[in-house]
Amino acid sequence: MANETRKPVLHDHVAVKRKLVPSFLHKLGGKFSQYSWTRQLVPEAIWIGLLIDSCGYKSAWEHACALGKAAIAAMNGSECPPFVKFSTFAELSDYQKEATRSALDQASLMAIRQSLAPLAAIIPDHPLAFLGKADASPEQNARFPELLGEFYDRNSRAAVRSTALGYGLGLDQEKIHISSHLIDDLIVRFNVIEDYPETEESRQAAGAFRAAAPMLFMSANADDAGFESDAPWIAAFWDHISGFGPCLITDTLEDETTDSEDPFELFIFDFRNAVRADLRARLAAWPLDLIEIEVFEVVTALLCRQATLTMEMASSPGTWTPHVAPILLRAIADVFINLAWILKDPSPRARLYVEDGQGAIKLQIAHQKRALEAATDANEAGQLREMIEMWSDWLSAQRIEALVEVNLGSWSGLNTRRMAEEAGFLDFYNYVYQPFSSAVHSNWAHVSVFNTVHCQNPAHRWHRSAAIAATPIDPNWLHLASKYLSKTFAHFDDVYGFDLPNAAFDLVASQLSETTEENLS
Repeated sequence: MANETRKPVLHDHVAVKRKLVPSFLHKLGGKFSQYSWTRQLVPEAIWIGLLIDSCGYKSAWEHACALGKAAIAAMNGSECPPFVKFSTFAELSDYQKEATRSALDQASLMAIRQSLAPLAAIIPDHPLAFLGKADASPEQNARFPELLGEFYDRNSRAAVRSTALGYGLGLDQEKIHISSHLIDDLIVRFNVIEDYPETEESRQAAGAFRAAAPMLFMSANADDAGFESDAPWIAAFWDHISGFGPCLITDTLEDETTDSEDPFELFIFDFRNAVRADLRARLAAWPLDLIEIEVFEVVTALLCRQATLTMEMASSPGTWTPHVAPILLRAIADVFINLAWILKDPSPRARLYVEDGQGAIKLQIAHQKRALEAATDANEAGQLREMIEMWSDWLSAQRIEALVEVNLGSWSGLNTRRMAEEAGFLDFYNYVYQPFSSAVHSNWAHVSVFNTVHCQNPAHRWHRSAAIAATPIDPNWLHLASKYLSKTFAHFDDVYGFDLPNAAFDLVASQLSETTEENLS
């Protein structure tokens, strides 16, 4: 009876076509604009974070308020935006910049200069460069990347205190207006925020300040009730920051080594290393773009996925049969079509791909929580808790879970055939993806050929009986895998204007050619 009355998972969401939309978003009628804390808000709030980090919270408050008042005074009564986000200072005219600088007391001027010194060393023409330059200390230069790393987490102490100070600036400049009955609560929040995250009161205050972050550091777009496009400063910030040292990642693309002298094993090792070399060449040729970070992440991940599937297939010659190879090749074809469709319009389509994956995990977590409620075995419950915690951490690191929509249909809104057609690869769909789908779905066309044999008794109507067809290992299946990997790399090269080798495909093709010549002779 309990099962019959039990509510479905995500019952608080609203079904809109093939999506489950959080009720909060649904009430906004589609007028909620997503934003990225890291990409959009960090560059706008970093000046406040540097000021706090250098001077302490209270002194930073005084200096930031003095700067805001000086900038407003320089506008000489003109209508002006709040001087909270960094890029707003870049909108001042040369005369207004000079007036702002002259109006600042010497203590605030020197403090702000020194606080921004490590940023100025990387981006000399930042929005407050007109205040003058100071040399950064070695300690500041060492601290800057640490602070930037902390800022990426919107729940960090640095990010929360900067948001709180930004809110205070909006109040001080009379750009934020609070109802009288809310003032006492707001004062309490400001009083406890320095204790964040040690006390419950400070954590509650932080939640309120975080909710105001888009209002503080982004500009509203009156036309679509969303946010305006990124300011030029944001693009400049990430352009300079991307060159601030190399990527610090674990190298998973190093060549393998082997002591084997077996020619076949050596061929497999050479092939896997050739795949790695082809992949490394493309990753090295494509520069990191921190503005289009989702495109970079999705495209490189799909290239790596294609390489991984091909290498794993090469390492398992037992899969080079009609029983298994078509399943792997269909997966490879799926990656190619997805990638080709994304590359037709990378930015919005990469975002669609990411959001679909996030929604899928949100739904998975909801099902796991339901299973945990019903679990009676302690080991099973423990495993479910671990999975829930792991995937919840994965999701919350990217998006606020409460704002994630769940897509119950195709991630792109199209079926695979339509995606292939729009990408210009309908023939690939017809001749590769569709035929190999027979093996993936175990439909009659595949099962009748490879899992049945005819009874030879004429009296039994030539019926079929269960069987596992004996199929020899055929390297031509690996040739197909390397061919589709090469096709993936070649299409990526065409889109981005590269002329790079396909050593893995060349290796397999030459090996098969040599084998054929030996057999003929």
